[in-house]
Amino acid sequence: MRVLGFYERDGHSDASAAWESFTSVWNWAAPLVTALPREPSGAGPLVRGVAGGFSVSGQWRLPGGAQPGPWLALRLTAHPRGSGEGVGVSDPDVFVVASKVLPAPPGGGDAERAGAVFRLADEYVPGGFATSSAGTPLGAGDAVFVWAAVAGMAFGAARRLTDALAGLEAPGAFVPPAAAAAELAAALHDERLSLAARLHGVSRAEPRERAAATAVLAEQVRRASRLVHQVVSAAYEYGLSARGSAAEDPLISLVDDSTPILQYMRYAVDLLPPDERTPTVEGDTR
Repeated sequence: MRVLGFYERDGHSDASAAWESFTSVWNWAAPLVTALPREPSGAGPLVRGVAGGFSVSGQWRLPGGAQPGPWLALRLTAHPRGSGEGVGVSDPDVFVVASKVLPAPPGGGDAERAGAVFRLADEYVPGGFATSSAGTPLGAGDAVFVWAAVAGMAFGAARRLTDALAGLEAPGAFVPPAAAAAELAAALHDERLSLAARLHGVSRAEPRERAAATAVLAEQVRRASRLVHQVVSAAYEYGLSARGSAAEDPLISLVDDSTPILQYMRYAVDLLPPDERTPTVEGDTR
């Protein structure tokens, strides 16, 4: 509950800074199979920023004996960056992709893929699918913490949008922005209460009941993600209708700032499930 509240305040204050801080402090991709650059001492992979995320190119090697699973982490350097390396250690250097983007191994089959070298060219990675190896590694046991943190940031960022929408002036609008903002904020409030109740249930569950309670929470996180996406989309549309063009929309920068959080939250349960018993059915980014 404290995590949800802390990160909600963070996301409401500055969604972009909240996400940057979260990914610099916590490496949420640590439990995923990690591919390292093919040539650790040579020219490494290249990353450039694009709209909504990154474009990643380079060659990587899968760990020997490891199967990638649904998701694969690509690291830019052979070793995690430490806090003593100077400026920039918090910049993203771990990028997560769906394993199905990997080229098919010669002969086919996962057995031939283990330890294989593969190349990606201008592979799009959403901004929310990047983190820093300098952050503290998280594990499957930290899933509920991550869900609460990211949901908090998402609720806060969406609430910031409704605040901005309420301040718009649109004389003669069929639905005044303030009225639309109040309705959207109420939907956020109700969904947050539902999620908080589920979090409370997990924290109070007996050990034998925790797996079932966590599975219910996972579905609640998915539901909250859908609701937050709908609120952000609706707020943007109301703002656009009040101003007439995207260039005049004061909400666009807030939408951009919240995009990585929303991208990650959509797949939060799939990217970091607590264990193999928690259902993950939405792990597809393409």
